[in-house]
Amino acid sequence: MSLSCRKGSVQNQNIKTIGLENSMKRLFRDEYAFIGGDRVLNMITEDVIKTVKDYSHDPWSLEVGQIMWFARSRFEKPGPAKSSADIKKVPVILSIVHEDDIKMKNDGFSAKEVRVGRIVRIINEAYEQEAVLTQSDIALLLGICKATVSNLINEYQKKNKTTLKYCGMVLDIGPSLTHKKEIIRMFLQNVPTPDISRRMNHTEDACDRYIKSFKKVQMLYNSKMEPTKISLLLEMSERLVVEYIEIIKEHSLERS
Repeated sequence: MSLSCRKGSVQNQNIKTIGLENSMKRLFRDEYAFIGGDRVLNMITEDVIKTVKDYSHDPWSLEVGQIMWFARSRFEKPGPAKSSADIKKVPVILSIVHEDDIKMKNDGFSAKEVRVGRIVRIINEAYEQEAVLTQSDIALLLGICKATVSNLINEYQKKNKTTLKYCGMVLDIGPSLTHKKEIIRMFLQNVPTPDISRRMNHTEDACDRYIKSFKKVQMLYNSKMEPTKISLLLEMSERLVVEYIEIIKEHSLERS
């Protein structure tokens, strides 16, 4: 065979045969005795490669002061007895140190105010990347205790009459249910949804979702269903279900 023929055959060779995708397919077939068809094998391989890419970041692309962190997906619903291994995590880039911190220090802000600014920033950054930070995450990232994080968040929310989108607040877990109870109480006082939205710094859609969830809990509770079963059926934390039931009793909304 001539050199030109050999060269042509190399040029016509599909580059994928020497790449990651083909190597994975051979691995599944040869080492794991994969018996599915080519279509299924292609789908699995593509999903694995996509997952690897999603979880891989070039460290040289990070800005000074940034870090990659694996945080809980904000679309991950809470459930009973969910272990850490069962929770979907997504990679996020967080600005642990930012030029705003330096500017605040130079402008005379206290160390506490700078720390609060950092907490608010990384909470918002994670949420924008479809994740939510737990208070434990924040404590580890900033090198402070969890109780300090909790106190600073509560102070900030009360002072600014707003709610931060961290894990306990978004996913109804932990001691972060006050905003939902307040939304329901205002609803039961016939406060219009736009006013509830403005007062609680939530979208109208979010307020409507909480109200619909409350109505579902009310219906199931009045049908004599146990809180644990309501939690499982509605994919809602049992703590939130119990909080809603307390409101039902408080406002005498129980069906006799």
